[in-house]
Amino acid sequence: MRFSLIVPTINRVNELERLFQSLATQDHNDFEVIVVDQNLDNRLEKLVTSYSQEFSILHLKQTKRGLSRARNLGKLHLKGDIIAFPDDDSVYPPTVLSQVADFLENEAAWDGVIARIFDLNDDKNAFEFCGGDDKSGCVDYWKGYTVGISHAMFFRASVVKSLDFDEAMGVGSGTPWGAGEDVDYLFQCLDAGYRFYYDSKLKVRHPTPLNKNNFRQQIQREYSYGLGNGYLLGKHKLPEPLIHSATNSSYQHTILEVTKGNLKRAAYFFAYGLGTSIGYSQGMKKCQIIHLSSSQPI
Repeated sequence: MRFSLIVPTINRVNELERLFQSLATQDHNDFEVIVVDQNLDNRLEKLVTSYSQEFSILHLKQTKRGLSRARNLGKLHLKGDIIAFPDDDSVYPPTVLSQVADFLENEAAWDGVIARIFDLNDDKNAFEFCGGDDKSGCVDYWKGYTVGISHAMFFRASVVKSLDFDEAMGVGSGTPWGAGEDVDYLFQCLDAGYRFYYDSKLKVRHPTPLNKNNFRQQIQREYSYGLGNGYLLGKHKLPEPLIHSATNSSYQHTILEVTKGNLKRAAYFFAYGLGTSIGYSQGMKKCQIIHLSSSQPI
């Protein structure tokens, strides 16, 4: 089975080279890489030229920025049977593609498989409250909310051809909703009846954000991601217990960290919770507008 790996990128060269290095070591080498380059200069030319000798690379330039926008452009050019969206700073261990190919070849009932996300260097989750656990199984909305991270998801091509990423969501969208586009995409898939399996033994790697951001950067990240998360929760008709848990957990963690004296962590949780609350309100408005427009007589 052939893979199409769609990689949006901006302002990263060393990180993208690290991803390319991991792809060059794959034991399944039937894949193409579609790089959607949103840099205004030609900083990637040398890197792409060098690794084009290792594997097939289609280098697309896109001047209008946005992660979701880049993914939608990239998927117009896919030729593979299995589609994935690795981040430009993520890493694929050497057997990932062969494991995914074996699973989807032998398990026709599933439309995709989702991996667990470990830190680049340590065998522990890259993200504290999402990215997977030890319980493999069918992905529903509850499970999808915690494992639906783009670079861990692998789709059959028929799924990706049928659905687009919401270009109002994600980094660079030009809207306040700086995250949530990957879970939103998974929820679209579930809404359409597609079935996904989460495999805790299948692993990809990604830098742990707290290891690379200073305090101010992390606060900005948490608030922006919270906005996107809240917008996602308001946009979809999800189980009420899931919405309640997702909109309140950050505040509960804020109080817990304050009692422990961990004020920095408390600030991170509060920024995320505040963003989630504001985003949820706006997402609900979006959902109501869609509902009203769909109920109007033609």
